[in-house]
Amino acid sequence: MRAGPLLSGLAAALMLFAGCSAAGPASTPSASGTGHHPSGPATGELPATDRAGVLRATAGAQDVSIARAKGYESSLTTLGCFQDPQQGGMGLHYINQKLLDDRVDGLNPEAMVYELDARGKIAGLVALEYIVPIDAWHATEPPTLFGMQYHRHSTLPLWVLHLWIWKDNANGLFADFNPAVRLCPDGVPVFGRDLPKPQPSTSASSSPSASPSGR
Repeated sequence: MRAGPLLSGLAAALMLFAGCSAAGPASTPSASGTGHHPSGPATGELPATDRAGVLRATAGAQDVSIARAKGYESSLTTLGCFQDPQQGGMGLHYINQKLLDDRVDGLNPEAMVYELDARGKIAGLVALEYIVPIDAWHATEPPTLFGMQYHRHSTLPLWVLHLWIWKDNANGLFADFNPAVRLCPDGVPVFGRDLPKPQPSTSASSSPSASPSGR
């Protein structure tokens, strides 16, 4: 059932990025901002009935104010804009934290993905991202939706699957990046280069030797 978010916002994800999560060591993104995750599954088709249902369910999110009213919030200041200069752009995610659980629902994606224009403003909805927190998924196999397996994000504790239903993608309907999407414009923070900010370490201040009494 959809209960409260199993992650406290995206704090746990950001902690993993800083190497603080028990889900496993995080990889280090490159300075060019390509640290989202591998290209992932690209091939696959979406049946006409599924396509029609998803389009109807998410059409309103072309208007960002409607997406916000449904609980989707910008992750620009926490995760930044996503891109891979070799594979293409992705954009800015609006995430509904209340949907971050173990439920897989094609009509209710956990994130709406928007392309940014040259000024850093939203140009339009281009993709959906389906997300399941690693800690919420207890099955042996990855989550599956539309006949496609999710794949693990390379740095965040998440199972993820993209669906480029609002913009054609030469890399494939379920690829992570899209060569037709603009790369992150100047002045916009880029995931893996500018964000997330590492969490400050408290190990020194909490160690016995750090206290005046040495206790």
